[in-house]
Amino acid sequence: MVHAQPTPAIAEAPVTFDGRGVTVRGTDGITALNVRFRVQQVYTVTAADASGLAVTRTQFAVRRMRLRFSGTIRDPRLRVNVQLSFARSDMDQENTGIANVLRDANVSWQFTPQLAATIGQGKLPGNRQRQISSGDLQSPERSPVNALFTVDRDVGVFLAYARDIGRARVVWRGALSSGEGRNPSVGDGGVAVTSRVDYLPFGPFTDGGDYVEGDQAREPSLKVSLGGAVSRNDRAIRTGGQLGPLLPAPRGMTTYFADALLKRRGVAIAAEYAHRVSPAWVAPGAAETRAVYAGQGLSVQASWLLPRSSWEPILRVSTVTPALALQSLPAVESVSEQAVGLTRYVQGHRVKVTTDLLHSRFAQRSLAKQRSEWTLRMGFEVGI
Repeated sequence: MVHAQPTPAIAEAPVTFDGRGVTVRGTDGITALNVRFRVQQVYTVTAADASGLAVTRTQFAVRRMRLRFSGTIRDPRLRVNVQLSFARSDMDQENTGIANVLRDANVSWQFTPQLAATIGQGKLPGNRQRQISSGDLQSPERSPVNALFTVDRDVGVFLAYARDIGRARVVWRGALSSGEGRNPSVGDGGVAVTSRVDYLPFGPFTDGGDYVEGDQAREPSLKVSLGGAVSRNDRAIRTGGQLGPLLPAPRGMTTYFADALLKRRGVAIAAEYAHRVSPAWVAPGAAETRAVYAGQGLSVQASWLLPRSSWEPILRVSTVTPALALQSLPAVESVSEQAVGLTRYVQGHRVKVTTDLLHSRFAQRSLAKQRSEWTLRMGFEVGI
């Protein structure tokens, strides 16, 4: 049988589903859309020492529900990233007054294999634990050091440059941003400048493991990353710069970070230090005193992914000390927290159960007041 005119083949866009989510590829072989989601449920029980360890608070919550879209458009060097959040605790509604769904919205261009630029909203290159996705954490929540000092997300221009020097790798990232956090409404004339450097003396980690908690790759040889960052926020309008309640008047602040990470054969040890200074941390005479949280904090975390197992015990110790000038404010407390946890990985960080037991001590030094409490948290996370 002979056909005078063959029927043209119709190219179909293939769909793949793997550890990176669902990916739909265009017929040009370049354009692609990746879709991922995850849901984290957290159950929390708190007991105050003063109550004889009687339960004082319980909470069932959808802590995070995220939907992420990323991909390339017509050119592999052009990438788009959008992330949305739908859980109440993810929206920052108490501080902004709106349901702030938008977490990330940016476009990046890879100029060379070493240099990339991004414009839009995304994470500032600040402390390491904030850079790590919450989906790649070992515990239900980050440390109190991160909670009080992180610079989180902002809108602006971002640059990233990586260079190998012999066996070692050096990565620099910088950002010029609004300084007002996620999805700001009106600018105040101030800006934030953030810069971070990572030094990896023994080369890169497996699968980007320097920004994933725990040693899922069970690094066969020692891997180390040393990092430092500084962020200057001019005329900030919130107590934490990009985060926190509104200040009665704009204030400048500078936040410094230093961290270290090492991994080998399932063992991971991480340490993080933060220090914030502000020459004019509070507006005297304000009806409600809201101050820049100046001070310092240190967190150390260690874990061991047991051999031939998916169980991982975790230890974490954190301390936060406010600046001396702030210690007279009733709402400002120093924090000391010790935590022991156990994580069960079902499918790596995508499907897991996290549990930790915390003992926290809070001190209001000027009034010589102290309180302490125990907290048990259980997190269940499912995602793709």
